[in-house]
Amino acid sequence: MKTGKLFYGLIFLFIAGCNQHKADSTTHEHDSTTAKTEQPGHDETTLSLNEGKKWKLDETTRFNMNETKQVFQQTAEKSNPNYIALATDLQDRANKLVSECKMSGKDHDMLHLWLEKYLSTIKELRAPETTTQEAAFHKIEEQLKSFDHYFE
Repeated sequence: MKTGKLFYGLIFLFIAGCNQHKADSTTHEHDSTTAKTEQPGHDETTLSLNEGKKWKLDETTRFNMNETKQVFQQTAEKSNPNYIALATDLQDRANKLVSECKMSGKDHDMLHLWLEKYLSTIKELRAPETTTQEAAFHKIEEQLKSFDHYFE
């Protein structure tokens, strides 16, 4: 039960922290209406490219994600990975990414969509069953690849 509260707490902190970000000296806020994109045929609840191009990241987010990918790769190279330790490390790095969020606009909204699924999978990595952990590990591997597909 504690992990569920932590997960939703992180999502809240991510949204709240980003809502505090100031862009062009005006307050930047998110709600269900500002998260919508204005691209024809674009579903704001589905991760997609920006008119065929990758979404732009700020330097801090890019740096944090590169570190996350390195940690994941180091674990993937081990013959017997410790999934619980990896989950803790990935969660710590996600917390850092969330706390340092300075992005805004549609790029930020798409990052939210990606991050929600990613955080949920980190939670699955902590499961007591090895088969669930292995499935979550491979899912995170795919999510990190998809991150590179959607963001630059």
